[in-house]
Amino acid sequence: MKRKHWLLIIVAVVIAALVLINVRARHDSGLEVQVEEVSERDISMVISASGSIQPKRKVDVSASAIGKVTRVAVKEGEYVKKGQFLLQIDPIQLESMVNQIEALLLAARANERQTFAQKTKAKNDLDRVLKLSEQGFLTSQEVDQAQANYDISVANHQATLHQIEQQEASLKSARHSYEEVTIEATMDGIITRLNVEEGESAIMGSMNIAGTVLMTIADLSVIETEVEVDETEVVHINLGDSASVTLDAFPDTSFAGEVTEIGNSPILSSSITGQQGVDFNVIITIIESIPNVRPGLSADTEITVAERIGALSIPIQSLTVRREKDLKGYEPDSTQTGDEAANEEIEGVFVVEDRRAKFKPVEIGISSQRHFEVVGGLEQDEKVVSGNYRAIRDLKDGQLVKITEKKGKKK
Repeated sequence: MKRKHWLLIIVAVVIAALVLINVRARHDSGLEVQVEEVSERDISMVISASGSIQPKRKVDVSASAIGKVTRVAVKEGEYVKKGQFLLQIDPIQLESMVNQIEALLLAARANERQTFAQKTKAKNDLDRVLKLSEQGFLTSQEVDQAQANYDISVANHQATLHQIEQQEASLKSARHSYEEVTIEATMDGIITRLNVEEGESAIMGSMNIAGTVLMTIADLSVIETEVEVDETEVVHINLGDSASVTLDAFPDTSFAGEVTEIGNSPILSSSITGQQGVDFNVIITIIESIPNVRPGLSADTEITVAERIGALSIPIQSLTVRREKDLKGYEPDSTQTGDEAANEEIEGVFVVEDRRAKFKPVEIGISSQRHFEVVGGLEQDEKVVSGNYRAIRDLKDGQLVKITEKKGKKK
């Protein structure tokens, strides 16, 4: 029994020794990291957003009167010129109204001529009565009666003049409505949408309500795309910034454009988590022509908001933060309390010097999709830790490291 007991103790000691040796060997070899040299690169800061393309100029054609469409003279996709006939809404009712008002206007003018003659006669009668009254042949009552007849004739004539004005205004309105049932193109362009056929009823349009637009005419010579950009990124965009637009319909081709409008009013949206997002509309005018363009095509845009030529740069993943108390040589700021200074986070990178990782604070500028511009804190050709992500997260200032090649990269 004693022999067996001692045998178990010896085995346990051997295992513990092996574990200790393995830990020390791994510690002595250092944490495996990949590095990349600080070098000069051309960096472009790009903001990506998605949207759809639309013509810069378009007109939604709606009816100004209710009625049946009796004729459609165009087809979807057809090019039309300004003033070209497009469609006709049944004009019978409006034409009848115009004829009726014209007849009423003629009657009012005839009545005006009659009341004018009556006014003239009443004036002559009044003049004659006044002369006879001065000679003493007529009484004052007869003079008053002649004056009253004249005043009535003047009022009747004035009323007929107002009737004429009223009928003329009604006729003008009726003729305008009659002309509106014959719809013509208000601009040169292509019929990009045709929502009505002969025999269907047209509804009066109001504020572009869905269902009231009969057709859409678009000028496809100038195309733009409208995208929504997050509030954290829109502040970097300026009018005139260059952009590259890629359409899903032409995935292998990009079209040059530029920012022509930046929205001032936010677009609020709520996510599933209940948090409210804030975006802004940005309009990009496409400079190049697009073959067989169709409004509404999906578009992905990349807006270049800043560029640096030959800038010192580091990989994005190299940038990390550490609390000041975790760094060697930590000295609290006299203006802060101990806890405030100790927990202050510093942005920087780890450089490799003599097989050890040394944390260096850095100042960065713009960023591309893969690199940060270095404004201060590093020199060219310094080796910064670039991987892996877990190593960068756990790395401590002064820790022993072992440089390895990235997977898939030949030495």
